[in-house]
Amino acid sequence: MGIVRDRGRYYWVKRVPKRFAGLVVGKDGKPVTQVRQALHTDSKVEAQAKAAQVEVARMAEWEALAMGDSGSARAHFDMAQRLAQVRGFQYQTLSTLLEAPMDEVLERVKDVQKPKVEGKPIENPAVIKAVLGAVPNVLPNLSGVLNEYFDLTTTRHLRKSEAQKHRWVLSKRRAVENFLAATFPKHSPPIDQITRADALRFRTWWSNRIEVDGLAAQTANKEFGHLAEIWGTWAELTGNDLPNPFSKLALDGEKRDQRPSFSRDWVKDRLLDPKAFATLNSEARDILLIMINTGLRPSEISDAPVEDFCIQENIPHLKIAPNGRELKVAHTRRDIPLLGVSLEAARRIVARGGIQKYARKASGWSALVNKYLSNNGLKETPKHTAYSLRHYVEDALLAAGVDDRVRADILGHKYHRPIYGDGGGLLGRRNALEKIAL
Repeated sequence: MGIVRDRGRYYWVKRVPKRFAGLVVGKDGKPVTQVRQALHTDSKVEAQAKAAQVEVARMAEWEALAMGDSGSARAHFDMAQRLAQVRGFQYQTLSTLLEAPMDEVLERVKDVQKPKVEGKPIENPAVIKAVLGAVPNVLPNLSGVLNEYFDLTTTRHLRKSEAQKHRWVLSKRRAVENFLAATFPKHSPPIDQITRADALRFRTWWSNRIEVDGLAAQTANKEFGHLAEIWGTWAELTGNDLPNPFSKLALDGEKRDQRPSFSRDWVKDRLLDPKAFATLNSEARDILLIMINTGLRPSEISDAPVEDFCIQENIPHLKIAPNGRELKVAHTRRDIPLLGVSLEAARRIVARGGIQKYARKASGWSALVNKYLSNNGLKETPKHTAYSLRHYVEDALLAAGVDDRVRADILGHKYHRPIYGDGGGLLGRRNALEKIAL
């Protein structure tokens, strides 16, 4: 970029970058290699400021032209939207502009009639079409909608850890891929060509999988929910008034069996046998032992920094806070007392400098420990998993007569009655856990 002075006035001058060669044309419609634009000032300082603004606008315009050079109808429409925005207008199709106030239409006409390059009063045809809405609206296919959906919802997931975000993205991509594989295996049409009948075909596809492969209905219903959410959010935030074909697709079916709870005798006699975890690495073992007297989720332990293991306090406890990840829901933020084998495990973790091997890797911990339980005869039934310890704590608290408000505070569950006070706070939770601690 540069500015030149000619007869006392300044002009912005730029050589057209090679990647835009052939796209930027002059008065005669032929490509140009250099552009020049009057800055309408004799002040060098003002000219430099204006030149920077012109540079940004022209580069955005050329980038948009390049994007539309792909031959794709969708790319040309995207280009038109960006070119209109560069000129300060929201893109509107010609049919919409014909119903707009005359002042707005005249403003657009005057804009494209302005000489933008000294000596070249005729605008690039692509710019004229963009400002005057002459490029037909071509909607993206479902994969394109998904990518735009991710861009539109970035602020929803700022608190997610990388692992959480990966799982969130993966579930949405899987739903879209399954839908396209089941209904449009050879091509992916624009979304305005996706109908309710297509969504119902996908529902039938899932019904067959459930019947043949023994999958759970809730797995299908999650995918229907993902697709409905993607479509609805995208349509609302982009101003496309399209009926959502994925609404109300849910399949009836039994819910997946809840993980069974370990019995107290099994925990005391089998899981706390000194030889039970002799060959399991110490960090994995200590995370499991903390679960035994707290009912914490594995990730709530593995993702906690060492400073959240408050073992020197009057009531030793573990703080459950976001710590670089998104908590499941707000009420899961809490302080949980540490007693018995759980306190001993926490002390060892602190002595080692905190969780290291499984930090942000709760899924890896679960895979390892569940395999260990299976290989070493430590599963009370084939359906038991390490997560069953959470259910064990909940059942043990209930059997001990602990108030439901305190149980909810310990386990991080939503409390469905009006909340008064703090439910006894940390002391109340310690008193409750003392009744079941091993």
